[in-house]
Amino acid sequence: MVNNKKFLTLVMLVLMAISILIPTQVSYAAALDELVGSLATSTMAASSGNNAADGGFFNNIFGLLFDKILGPIFNIFGGKSDSSTPGKVNPLPEPGASQNPGSLRGKTIVVDPGHGGSNPGAVGNDAREADNNLAVGIKVRDKLVQAGAKVVMTRSTDTTVAAEGRSLGEELQARLDMAQANNADLFVSVHSNSNPDSSIAGAMTFYPSGKTSDLALTVQNSIIKRTGAVDKGTSPATFYVLRNASMPSVLVEMGFVTNAAEAVRLQEDSYRNQMAQGIVEGLAAYFK
Repeated sequence: MVNNKKFLTLVMLVLMAISILIPTQVSYAAALDELVGSLATSTMAASSGNNAADGGFFNNIFGLLFDKILGPIFNIFGGKSDSSTPGKVNPLPEPGASQNPGSLRGKTIVVDPGHGGSNPGAVGNDAREADNNLAVGIKVRDKLVQAGAKVVMTRSTDTTVAAEGRSLGEELQARLDMAQANNADLFVSVHSNSNPDSSIAGAMTFYPSGKTSDLALTVQNSIIKRTGAVDKGTSPATFYVLRNASMPSVLVEMGFVTNAAEAVRLQEDSYRNQMAQGIVEGLAAYFK
């Protein structure tokens, strides 16, 4: 009996030390109350000489002490933390996640996949420019729509815009006519490049001669950031769709089909997606 009293005194001192030294949360304080109640009940049972009660008493002591107080406080059993704990920091979005640039909302943008139909554009290494242009153009359209923009496609299939047999000038003017009819805020023409020197690779963006290069710079920088392509910079040009556009316009040359490695990349869906994302983010940056 004396030993029991000594043990009780020791346990009470331990509990008092814990309550002083360690700020307990509400759940731990409740556990302390429960333990004190158990002590009182078990003490009365022990004083009556009930040996069976002694066993239950010690089991309760150790169960409550470790399971409900020391365990949670010191994380003895490695329990998982509650995901609803106040102050929890949510993980940041993964790099490359869609951001739906709000600056594009309500803008009317013409996406012009160059060539098509009887005019395949540049051809090299089993890659056709018209196919690359259309594939990326459709991805640009989808991302712009997600961002809240109104999108006008000059073509959505492998066809010419003007009737077959019309001159190149009429074909190109038909594309600009669509932009004019829709009061477009921007005109973006998507192309692939070629060069007799098959070692040349990289992306470049053209803007109208005599006009600001702001739009071309934001698009070019975003493309390079997204794709890691060789940066061939921006340059003024007198291409028909640039010099005759009444709204800000750019012509993106995504890469060279005459370069074997770049021709392969331009046909990969993942690379096309990154190229489209770069174009869209560049357009969004222009409006900010």
